[in-house]
Amino acid sequence: MTKTDWVLSPHHNARTGRIQLIVLHCDASPSERATLSWLANPASKVSYHALIHRDGWVTRIVPDEKRAWHAGKGEWRGHTDPNDLSLGLAFANKHDGKEPLTQAQLDIAQAVVQYWRQRYDIIEVVGHRDVAPRRKTDPYLAPNFRLEEYA
Repeated sequence: MTKTDWVLSPHHNARTGRIQLIVLHCDASPSERATLSWLANPASKVSYHALIHRDGWVTRIVPDEKRAWHAGKGEWRGHTDPNDLSLGLAFANKHDGKEPLTQAQLDIAQAVVQYWRQRYDIIEVVGHRDVAPRRKTDPYLAPNFRLEEYA
């Protein structure tokens, strides 16, 4: 990965499961700075493994070997704790149904997903909505998001 920095979040803990899944998100924030500030805030109790900025920059937030707190309550293939089995990758995007993902985001997301798939023998790539369908809609409101580009 290129154009990367680290902004560590305190919101993570130990994994008990093997990484098998990538969960894609939209952060629903107007700016990357606001997202990173929220992820560092003790009150948020949320984190991702990485955030893809609108310009394609990637901020790593939680090391892969740790369990980030991105999926919340949900289910994937009978597992009731998707966080324990997944890597969380978020697009900086308002998730308002109007703001598209940038070409830089789409390009770097492909590279990150490909890297993780090879490194961890990933079984599936899904959207947040797919593991928490009654609670979440991301990243599907981004007009140009296509899950099949990552499957």
